[in-house]
Amino acid sequence: MSDIDESFIPSPPSDFYETEPDEAPPLQVRVRVRHEADAQIPLRAVRYSSRKKRWAQTSNCARGVREPLPSTVRLVTWNLDFAAPDRMKRLLAALSYIQQHVLDCRTTHERPEPCCILLQEIHESVFAQILNAEWVRRCFIVVPASVDKWPDQAKYGNVTLISRTIPVVNVFTIAFSNSKMKRNAIFVDIKLSIPAHEDEPRLSGGIITLRVANTHLESMLEGAAARPRQLQLIAAALRGRGISGGIVAGDMNAISPTDETIVDEAELYDAWEGEEEEEGFTWGYQTREQLPPGRLDKVLTTSQEGFVVDQPERIGIGEVIGRGKWVSDHYGLVTSVHIVRED
Repeated sequence: MSDIDESFIPSPPSDFYETEPDEAPPLQVRVRVRHEADAQIPLRAVRYSSRKKRWAQTSNCARGVREPLPSTVRLVTWNLDFAAPDRMKRLLAALSYIQQHVLDCRTTHERPEPCCILLQEIHESVFAQILNAEWVRRCFIVVPASVDKWPDQAKYGNVTLISRTIPVVNVFTIAFSNSKMKRNAIFVDIKLSIPAHEDEPRLSGGIITLRVANTHLESMLEGAAARPRQLQLIAAALRGRGISGGIVAGDMNAISPTDETIVDEAELYDAWEGEEEEEGFTWGYQTREQLPPGRLDKVLTTSQEGFVVDQPERIGIGEVIGRGKWVSDHYGLVTSVHIVRED
């Protein structure tokens, strides 16, 4: 099997522990290609090859997938605020926080449990720091491969990290045609297993494909008119052919009265079921903006048939890189997704 195809097997490649993290990745070159409005644009994920000492494209196919596969996946989402100073320090602090305090990996040599990390507002100037991070190189597949895969002229965007223990079989993006802020969604199809009955000799009760979307909807009050269409595009894509279920997480910018209905209108379901809405607020406490606090960040799903999503918990509360310097103006969220038997 080729070095590239190893990314689909839930175990590290033979040269995994020879990684040399200090080597810089190739310089990012912007090459823009025009596509139809709101089209699903294919992407390639990348993984670091310590043998070739570079990031290499994966082959977006099911070849090499073999059991046992995970039945539970941790999902983390966090908007990291492109506009505040100290972008690099804040990004590295966020990655370290997720590594050590969310996924409980005390060193960069520890592999996390199966997980997807969805980041928003990554500035183009610090994108390479994700590819340089030793923990990311050792443990994750990254989407997109470079900033030129963001919408045209975007200065910041979304980045998804998928642990190597999860097979990735398809990746694409949708750049929202109605966005004045260059917003998009990144979709990753992952293979997971249905748990087998205790008395069954098989490793699992079958393999399903779950689609996970990472998004940042249009911001501010002036973006309210654009957000319903953006979420509807995501919802439609989550119900693709051969997909068992879909999840979208990220910054939904739910700050307008009209945002109270767009989840239902898109026929999605909110994983938050807290009795006190304020307990779920993710923005407004670590910012100088004059808007009231709110639950801007969400985890939404298609109908949960064959999978269950736990109540999201807030992360990153009070995290700083120095006196009065927040890691982000947003709190992040973490949850777990469980594949379940339907019989």
